[in-house]
Amino acid sequence: MFKYVLRRVLVAVPMLLGAMSIVFFAMRILPGDPCVAMMGDQATTEALADCTKNLGLNRPLAVQYIDYLWRSVQFDFGNSLRQGYPVNEYIGRMFPHTFVLVMASAIVAALIGVPIGIVSALKRRNPLVDYPLRIFALLGLSMPVFWLGILLLIFFSLRLNLFPLIGGGDLDGVLAMIRSGEFISHPADFLAAVGDVLHHLALPALALGFTLAATVSRLSRSAMLEVISQDYIRTARAKGQIERVVVYKHALRNMMMPLLTIVGIFVAIALTGTVLTETVFTRPGLGKMLVDSINARDYPLAQGAITVFTMIIICVNLVIDMLYAIVDPRVAYR
Repeated sequence: MFKYVLRRVLVAVPMLLGAMSIVFFAMRILPGDPCVAMMGDQATTEALADCTKNLGLNRPLAVQYIDYLWRSVQFDFGNSLRQGYPVNEYIGRMFPHTFVLVMASAIVAALIGVPIGIVSALKRRNPLVDYPLRIFALLGLSMPVFWLGILLLIFFSLRLNLFPLIGGGDLDGVLAMIRSGEFISHPADFLAAVGDVLHHLALPALALGFTLAATVSRLSRSAMLEVISQDYIRTARAKGQIERVVVYKHALRNMMMPLLTIVGIFVAIALTGTVLTETVFTRPGLGKMLVDSINARDYPLAQGAITVFTMIIICVNLVIDMLYAIVDPRVAYR
């Protein structure tokens, strides 16, 4: 297993290097200058030249590229061009917000998508059940997350005033209380802070989770259809086992492999979805940080965010590959 993990890590290195190279050169090719973005169109030529020199952008592109790669190997993404703070610290503050949003949307997507996919597959010969569920899944695929998010904000925040319009709650305060142990000494304050975070999280998680649930339901339906067409399912039914036992004991267990694959796809889709979700709901997080950094031509911040996104996707898929053998012992590491 160690050799397998080592081989996968070595394969991931050129993937990560390719992603970092693409984002580095793409940021330089895009129109716009960081100094103009910071100082405005009225800045003098001398001021812009001084700014370019101070930021190190006057160096040859190859030198900047090698410096960027060398720093990244040491997990040092430099300082923000606009604000001057270390990119690592900013990513560390934003990551928990994105992580919480992805996890919450995953729960929403799983609770909606997996049961719909399974029921749709098992009731495929009943159009009164199958067709509405497939239309429901198609509805989720047809609604972009930013459009659904705006609708939810208009209805639940502006009209009903049930949820906050912007922000992500005091997640930093919750994490600080956990680190300091105050969640034990002040449980009421801790629960109030957690409740505030969940209050701010509800609509973004629903918007992102519902759009992802459509994908999950279609993949779950395909996985279940494949499983129930296997010979051992027909054998179980021929032995006279009731349908509930066939589904829960035989079909669901063997559906775990396709579901693990779905998780890997889900994380990649969810991370890209956070860019739009955090922007629409004005939530702090890596997605909004990436959009703001691209608009401001803040090269280190954008490069750091995309590198972290790529590393997360690679790590999740590596973990899923290792889980395959745990779920199904017939899978061998080669």
